[in-house]
Amino acid sequence: MKKLLPTLLLCLAISTQVIAQSGKITLKGTVKNDSFDEISINTLNDRPLLTASLDDNSAFEIQGKIERGYYFLSYGRESAYLYLSPKDDLTVSFDATDMDSTLKFSGKGSERNNYLAKKFILKSELTKDVETFYSKDENVFLANLRSQKNQISSLLGTFQVESFFKTDEKQSLDYDYLLNIQNYEQSLFYNIGEEINATAAFYKPLDAINFRDLGDYNKDPFYRYLIDSHWRKRIDEQTSYEAMNKVYRSIRSNDLRVSMLINFFSKISSSKDKAQDYLKLIKENTSSQEFVDMAEKQYNTLSTLKSGDTSPNFTYKNISGESVSLSDFLGKVVYIDVWATWCAPCIKQIPYIKQLEKDFHGKDIVFVSISVDKKEVFNKWERMVVAKNLTGVQLFADNSFESDFMNTYAVNSIPRFIIIDRKGNIVDPDAPSPSFEKTKGLLQSLLDK
Repeated sequence: MKKLLPTLLLCLAISTQVIAQSGKITLKGTVKNDSFDEISINTLNDRPLLTASLDDNSAFEIQGKIERGYYFLSYGRESAYLYLSPKDDLTVSFDATDMDSTLKFSGKGSERNNYLAKKFILKSELTKDVETFYSKDENVFLANLRSQKNQISSLLGTFQVESFFKTDEKQSLDYDYLLNIQNYEQSLFYNIGEEINATAAFYKPLDAINFRDLGDYNKDPFYRYLIDSHWRKRIDEQTSYEAMNKVYRSIRSNDLRVSMLINFFSKISSSKDKAQDYLKLIKENTSSQEFVDMAEKQYNTLSTLKSGDTSPNFTYKNISGESVSLSDFLGKVVYIDVWATWCAPCIKQIPYIKQLEKDFHGKDIVFVSISVDKKEVFNKWERMVVAKNLTGVQLFADNSFESDFMNTYAVNSIPRFIIIDRKGNIVDPDAPSPSFEKTKGLLQSLLDK
């Protein structure tokens, strides 16, 4: 979805987030192992606000007027949180092959932004064991959330930041906590494949939120996520197009409406039972013909592949430069992982894929990982394969998401998993993740046939 977001924003001609011209900032720096020519500071709706080109030495300088608050530093498909204030004079450096762990700031405003970089790493570490963090016991999950919040608060206390940032960040941590509560059932299913119904008491903290109050919507990323999540759920739970449209039209904020329209575009491919309804919502609620055309194209390319069909073939290069085809694995069960180096949920699945490979070592099953990274970051993919000691068959798609194989399977979001049987037939075109407990049993049942 991130690959289309800038285009969608332009199609919808967003003019809702007006940045007060309240003060100048400077952000300069260098990018090691650069693969893209531009870097930008983006608003919370991920629209570029200030942009600069990298010179021949991979250096850049951004200057402009901004309003104090949270932003994104965006480079290629990667992004990191920023908090900027007028008169900030920042120098930043990072390695494009691993932006998250190498991001470092110096100068005026650096304490805030070094904290945000460390916070992201800490959160990733605390949630990497998805089975532990996303417990099926809601009380254990709440305890995990409180522990995470307390550890991040302690981290904040180790940085010399201004009182205004400390106030904003503590509120942001509160919003993040509530967001995790709101998305608990969805996150549990997404990460470990478990379906539960949490108690009313579990959701009680959300009663304090007025989901029609958008005061912090353009100021705090987690409040924005919280509000977006609430309205997405409200629309999706409706049982008819008319009801969905009624909820959508009850939204008063144009900025929030635009965010929902972008979500509808994503839902065309991820919610196939309601794809036609989401397409109709777009047609009825935007004047952008370009956006409508893109949505119709998305709808028309929905995969018709189903279990039992013969899988389309692919031929991609492996890390040694050799051509590898799906047909090479006839006689074996094939578990395909479609991923990218910039995809955090994909990276989180790597330990679970490795465990499956270990569990099925020596058996008639092959694990194939296909990167849909752009060709500009081929070297980054090579380095990550080596650095993370990725095993199985590692392949690089010839044309990112536009590869024939990806189009046939309508791969529009990742991670995506596909299972092929020994005869080359599709078992599941949208298979369970490696972290799901049922995945191992499913693969074993195919081997037993």
